Amino acid sequence: MSEYNAVYEPRFAYNLRRYAALRSQIKRRVDRVLANPYAGTEFLSDDAGGLDLRGCRSAPVGSSFRVIFVVCEECRRVPECRYCFCAGQPDNTVVFLTVGPHDRAYVMR
Repeated sequence: MSEYNAVYEPRFAYNLRRYAALRSQIKRRVDRVLANPYAGTEFLSDDAGGLDLRGCRSAPVGSSFRVIFVVCEECRRVPECRYCFCAGQPDNTVVFLTVGPHDRAYVMR
């Protein structure tokens, strides 16, 4: 059982369907993120792929796929976070923004 609650943005749900062949790997990574969103993930900066992703985190799925997400308790402390969709959500919420190949994920496609 996870300590964190999940919220999925429409882009994440769309890409999960799009990359159906990796669905089980992606779901395993999501489960690990929900168990501990800080373990094995990377805090992103303003130059990750050209977007300002400060406040977001990245988790690998295999060697070339990434899950991009925010942890509400963390992104609320980063005023520059442009992807903090945590209004009305408790601090123990993880908002999954997108998933995809490395280059596509970091430009939020």
